[in-house]
Amino acid sequence: MSHLILPLADVNSAFLGLAGMLAGYLAPVLAFVLVIAGYQYMFALDDHTKAMQSKRAIGVALVGSIIVGLAVALAPTVVSKIIH
Repeated sequence: MSHLILPLADVNSAFLGLAGMLAGYLAPVLAFVLVIAGYQYMFALDDHTKAMQSKRAIGVALVGSIIVGLAVALAPTVVSKIIH
């Protein structure tokens, strides 16, 4: 009876794939939020409440894109440090 030995999955590449997949899904969402918030800001006219809400949405989208970028950039380092 022969035993089939499966190779162990490379955890580092699995996390890199997951981080890349999440970034791929979140990038269009962040772009959509930036476009909609920019459109709302342009047409807020004299309504300061709408302008402030739009500015806040733009800021949140920019912070979110920075967090996603840092997560994708730092994922290999963090995972390799944890594994080794």
